[in-house]
Amino acid sequence: MADVEDVTGPGGHMSDKRAATLLQAAQAIVRETGNFDLPMRTLAARAQVSLRTPYEVFGSKNGIIRALLKSEQEEFREIVRNYRSIDRLEMFFDRTLLGMEFYAREQPFYRALFRATQAFSGGDETEPAREMLPIYTNMVRRAIEEGFLRNDLDITNIAEILTDLFAANLRNWASSDFDIWLAGQKICFGFSLALAGVATPQWVDRLHLNARAYDKAIQDYPGGAALPVR
Repeated sequence: MADVEDVTGPGGHMSDKRAATLLQAAQAIVRETGNFDLPMRTLAARAQVSLRTPYEVFGSKNGIIRALLKSEQEEFREIVRNYRSIDRLEMFFDRTLLGMEFYAREQPFYRALFRATQAFSGGDETEPAREMLPIYTNMVRRAIEEGFLRNDLDITNIAEILTDLFAANLRNWASSDFDIWLAGQKICFGFSLALAGVATPQWVDRLHLNARAYDKAIQDYPGGAALPVR
């Protein structure tokens, strides 16, 4: 079998090919071990490249972890782009539960990924769960424009609260062993309460109904897989 480093595509896309091969190898190792220790020698051997190649392509192990996260995030964005909520208000909950469905596919892998990215975030890096802030900011702005939320409060402050709720629950899930659906119900329960406080009058009752539904789902959680409220 030819070494991947000896294969260059049209236009010299060797680096792209090496990156894809290394990411595939890294994913396989993480799925086998359940952690992101990722010894570079093991990674290079699995990808059939020299030991220097992972450093040349990604700079460090943290670079590989970040690239894996970006790859997963792009896959999820494609799912969201193809989904249509009934309105801007429901989108806050739909997006959360779509995310839980995404993570539920392989919880040990995503737990390990979040733990690893939390470990190296800092400085110029944003904790992955807090990368939702600009997305929530845009969602809040749209919900205000369409009359679901009040326009007399700071958009960023609202988005920060939603991000806090999301990040705290994802961080707790990543360091625990409960099912991802429980994290989803808790996030949506928190969103119901937070959004009810900033909603225009005609939407408050609906959010209170949401809160009761998610509250019941949390109370009924049996210690196994919580049933999603959809």
